[in-house]
Amino acid sequence: MTIRAIVVGGTSGIGYAIACRVAASYAPTGSTVLISGRTKPANFPPTGTSNMEFRALDATSMRQIHSYTKTLKSSVIPQPTLDLLVMSQGIMSTAPRTEVEGEAIDRKMALHYYGKQLLIRELLPLMTPTARVVIVYDGWLGSPDKLLWDDLDLSKGNYSLKKAADHCTSMMDGMVQWWAASQDGNSERSFVHAYPGGVNTNLMREVVPGFLQGVLKIVGGAVLTSPETCAERLLEGVERCVREGRGWSNIDNKGKLLGKKAIWTGEQMDEVARHTWGLVDQALEGGE
Repeated sequence: MTIRAIVVGGTSGIGYAIACRVAASYAPTGSTVLISGRTKPANFPPTGTSNMEFRALDATSMRQIHSYTKTLKSSVIPQPTLDLLVMSQGIMSTAPRTEVEGEAIDRKMALHYYGKQLLIRELLPLMTPTARVVIVYDGWLGSPDKLLWDDLDLSKGNYSLKKAADHCTSMMDGMVQWWAASQDGNSERSFVHAYPGGVNTNLMREVVPGFLQGVLKIVGGAVLTSPETCAERLLEGVERCVREGRGWSNIDNKGKLLGKKAIWTGEQMDEVARHTWGLVDQALEGGE
């Protein structure tokens, strides 16, 4: 099995649009775009697309991510062969802090932040020296000033929906810079945190009451960006950052560089990394 791209969260919405666009560009090479998520899309693969594959993954569970990547690494020959890793998995939920069973991580934060970091760590051996890693979440609003440094996983009574979003967004920014700083001299990988803006996806429809679905369909089509347009803009933005030689970047919903992002200190990056790997490795050991 030879691959060139993996899209986690690629079974619907922005991720699926990115996967389809990348698959079309890779078609002449005979390489594969692997999409992963909870459920295989209907009528998959799309008509006229023979180089897309599906592999199930519950990306809220660190142990399931580890099993997924272990199997994948054993089946991918030759190595390294991964040119692009895109992670767009996410949920809109108003639930209070709810831990993944046996892993002691809030389910929403696991999906939006911790699982994405584990996927990067586990898939690094497959990545080519010029691979792109793209995280579609919120590359705009994060800042180290928004973190409660003594409660990064919000397990000490500070959890709220806003604080969870602040922490996931901000720690993502810090880790994008940490990953870039951690590369050796032979690597030119690019790590991008992307802000997609308002996109007309199933996530939006899931949180709108049924009696407003008709309004959403009309207004969404006029105001929100289509997943296909979003995918085009973000991928063009990623390639622009690569051409400019940026090890890490934050881009907006037009694919343009967000140039006023905070530059994290080495101490700040290392503190977030230590916290992340400590919690992730504890989850892999059973949440003890």
